Amino acid sequence: MYSRLLVPLDGSSNSIEALKTAIRLAKDWHASLVLLHIDDITQVSSGGLGASYNEVVSAMREASHQILTDAQAMAADSEIPTTILQSDGSPKQHIVEIANSPADAIDLIVIGKSGTNAFSRMVVGSTTNYVVQHARPNVFVVNDSESAKS
Repeated sequence: MYSRLLVPLDGSSNSIEALKTAIRLAKDWHASLVLLHIDDITQVSSGGLGASYNEVVSAMREASHQILTDAQAMAADSEIPTTILQSDGSPKQHIVEIANSPADAIDLIVIGKSGTNAFSRMVVGSTTNYVVQHARPNVFVVNDSESAKS
């Protein structure tokens, strides 16, 4: 059915549930996963941080690496082939760019209902909503198990 699933990750419980769902789907469909994390450096201003800006960005990249390493290990436990992508910028725009890129051949996006940035969701709308509206591939939106119960 689907052969290449994009899984955007931000470390939130919703993104972990999306990963678990994507692993189950990939196993059933003999598909591969593209695990993506975007460091939203647009939220960090170099002007106010001075010399510590580089430290903040470095810490963000380390966290990104850990999120992707953990996700890849979960997929490897189920013997799912994975590709790792990491980039900097606006998460919603990068997700859509990758999803719509013919070179990446994404045919399904599996994404958490909401992520870690509550302020951004309040002010500019959710990343998930943007992806649903702008991505060409189908989008499978996943709730974390705790949110689904309430």
